[in-house]
Amino acid sequence: MTNLSDDAYGGFIVSKNVIVGRPIGYSFRERAAQPQLNGWTLYSVDDDDQYVNDPANFVIVGVTTLHARSPVMLELFDAPYGTDLQRQYTQGLLTGFWDLAGDQTVSIDQLLRG
Repeated sequence: MTNLSDDAYGGFIVSKNVIVGRPIGYSFRERAAQPQLNGWTLYSVDDDDQYVNDPANFVIVGVTTLHARSPVMLELFDAPYGTDLQRQYTQGLLTGFWDLAGDQTVSIDQLLRG
């Protein structure tokens, strides 16, 4: 693993379901009100409206914690604010991303180009 610095990446807001091992189902990036945050929020595949409406179901984690659960987030990290992604899985394996804003399948390269 490369040398990851929590200070360099800032905090991610993450569902506790992701922390306990459930796959990420949805992620979005918006400008954070707190400078310690990087704007990324991640939900698990199990999170429903009731779950996500309770702030107690989320924690702020650094990049080292998130990398252990989803290394691909480092590839997505620099996606622009406004990125809104549903992860696509086949037989439990991540196979791609659905761009909710653009209503289309999107690659990491396409995301990073804006």
